Amino acid sequence: MAETKIHYMHDIHSGAELIFCDNSAISYPLHNHVSVFTVGMVLEGSVLLRVGQSSKIYGKDQIFAILPYVPHSITAKENYSLLSLCIRKDILSRDGCSWEKIKSEIVKILTEAGDFRKISRSQMIHFLSYLYSVNESDFWGGENTDTSLVSGLKQRIERYPESKFSVEEMARAAFTSKYHFIRSFKKEVGLTPHQFQIQNRIRKAQRLMNRTETITEVALNTGFCDQSHFIKQFEKMVGLTPTAYKMSCDVFAPDSEGQGSTRPAGTLV
Repeated sequence: MAETKIHYMHDIHSGAELIFCDNSAISYPLHNHVSVFTVGMVLEGSVLLRVGQSSKIYGKDQIFAILPYVPHSITAKENYSLLSLCIRKDILSRDGCSWEKIKSEIVKILTEAGDFRKISRSQMIHFLSYLYSVNESDFWGGENTDTSLVSGLKQRIERYPESKFSVEEMARAAFTSKYHFIRSFKKEVGLTPHQFQIQNRIRKAQRLMNRTETITEVALNTGFCDQSHFIKQFEKMVGLTPTAYKMSCDVFAPDSEGQGSTRPAGTLV
């Protein structure tokens, strides 16, 4: 049986991340993408995507979109290859940045990726056609509106997931009981406070590993006192061990002649 390979590419201009899962059998538990819009296309095989109470099987060349904060899970129906594009909302706040400019930058990284990844020309055209059909209102249409009970605490977890902030402390800060707070939080965010905190710690760990930190430093800097617990949670969410993830990442940046180039994650650009 061929080995599962997951390859990440990060474009420092557009902030977009491309994820190629080749011959994967990995299933991903319930999670959401914080302020991130995701477009996925199945290159081979099939997956079951659950979004809320609905579910659908996606096969070869089918495309799906996942809006920010929408809880979802992915189950492997068979070995599959999947291309995912993740775009962060905060890049739109940069000076001179627009949705049209972001899309043109994404074309560059997709073209670079298509030169050495398993994606056919017809699949590339299909994926780009879908991307250009999306307007900015579609891009963020799924972002939820939080109640005052949840909003501030959710933002605190997003910004400082490494902080030692227990559910009991969150509930006291919201002036409510622990169980009422958990129910309210899950209703708004789709995950329990603990699930959301762990998810954001792992996301921060992914960003830190694109620098030079050791696995031990990343674990400590993201609030994990136990390195084995960090590794277990990371592999559960990402599908790779932290070491394997670090080795699989590339940073995409323009070279001195304005052409695209990739460098291993951990290399300072």
